[in-house]
Amino acid sequence: MVNGAGLAMSTMDIIQLKGGSPANFLDVGGGANETQVQKAFEILNSDSQVKAILVNIFGGIMRCDVIATGIINAAKEIGINKPIVIRLQGTNVNEAKTLIEGCGFRMILAEDLEDAAETAVGVAEIAAQAEKIQVGVKFEGFSL
Repeated sequence: MVNGAGLAMSTMDIIQLKGGSPANFLDVGGGANETQVQKAFEILNSDSQVKAILVNIFGGIMRCDVIATGIINAAKEIGINKPIVIRLQGTNVNEAKTLIEGCGFRMILAEDLEDAAETAVGVAEIAAQAEKIQVGVKFEGFSL
């Protein structure tokens, strides 16, 4: 999930450079509200091809705390059962990180896009391999 077409393209490119294959991407744009972010997570969470959710937000117009609140609301309301890797930069980033760290759900905060992509590809590969050999895998803290 990103905010902006350019960020979408660069995020998909780095996922491929790190050995992954983007299953889906969702651009919430610059003016998304918490409800729209929650709906975005419903879409990503319901896609069986998505093994991990990577959030890459550059908050200029889009406030990072709004994104964080939408993610947390989605986790509470619909239950997120996939690993979530979050890279945030920009407006209200510190407030957003505080919200995520204190929400009670395990979400991986990355400092930069390279770290976020590497982590997302890694956990997605674990999920895909477990599915392939029909072994259940649970990522602690990613479900209610």
